[in-house]
Amino acid sequence: MAVIFGLEVIALKPVIFDAGPLITTCKFGVDGRWIIDCILDHCAVVIATSVYDEVVLAGVRYPDAQRARQRIDRGQIEVVSPLSEPALSTILALYALGQGECDSISLTQHPTLLTATLVLDDHLAYLVSDRLGYRQRFLLDLIVDLVDEGELALSMAQAIVREICSRYPLAFVEHTLFMLQR
Repeated sequence: MAVIFGLEVIALKPVIFDAGPLITTCKFGVDGRWIIDCILDHCAVVIATSVYDEVVLAGVRYPDAQRARQRIDRGQIEVVSPLSEPALSTILALYALGQGECDSISLTQHPTLLTATLVLDDHLAYLVSDRLGYRQRFLLDLIVDLVDEGELALSMAQAIVREICSRYPLAFVEHTLFMLQR
C-alpha cells in the first residue's frame, strides 16, 4: 500500500496477460463474479495490441471477448504496443511463437512494465521467457501467488482453480490445489 497526498492507495500488482489467461479469466466465473474481475481486484492487467486483436477483435462474437472488451473500454485493462527491439525480435522469431506470445514477452521490456509479471499458459512461451530471464508465471501460479501474498482468499483461489480446470492438464490442476494447501 502506498500513501499519496496523505491518502492510502492500494498498489496493484502489474501483470501482462497473454491471450490464454485473458480468455480463461473472461470465460469462467466463481460466486457470481467473472474471474477477470477477481484478478483485477489485485492486479493491473496489461495486454499487447496483438492480444487485443486476437481475443477481442477476432473473437468478437464470443462472450469472453465481449467481457474483455468491456474491461478495456472501462480502462480496467490497458492495451499497450510493444516497443521494437531488433535483437529480442530475432531471438523470438527463432521459436516461431505466435504474435501474441512474442508481443507479450516483448512487453516485459517496456519501460513502464519492467516490474510486471508475464502471465501466460503457452509452455513454449514460458520456457522462452524463462531463458530470456524474464519474470513469468502460469495463470495457475498467479492465483497461488495472490493467496501467498494475502491478496486472495484461499477458498476463492480453490474455487477458481476448480472452475478453470478444463483448460489445464489434470496434473497442473492437482499440483496447484496441493500448492494452495501448503
